[in-house]
Amino acid sequence: MATIETDIDIKALKSSGLRGGKLLDYAFNVLGYDGEKLAHVAIHVGTPHVNHIHAASMLDRSVSTIRNWASQGDGPIHPKVVNKTCCWRMKDIRSLIDL
Repeated sequence: MATIETDIDIKALKSSGLRGGKLLDYAFNVLGYDGEKLAHVAIHVGTPHVNHIHAASMLDRSVSTIRNWASQGDGPIHPKVVNKTCCWRMKDIRSLIDL
């Protein structure tokens, strides 16, 4: 497995005591991670899907653009509906940003 070289503070992530989507929210809201750093955290956490806010940050697009992709179905990736909520596959996001 390849080593990912970023300036992610793994100690801060571990010390939060959170896992999965909650850890991703913590990285976004508290640590201020966005874009590629947030994508690396999602990969580290192993989350298969993210919400539209995290997807927009990772793809460097506005949230309204991501919502338009979902409603009109004309974007480069398409959401998956999980519990009546549109979620975006990390696999698709990774392919778009070449991670």
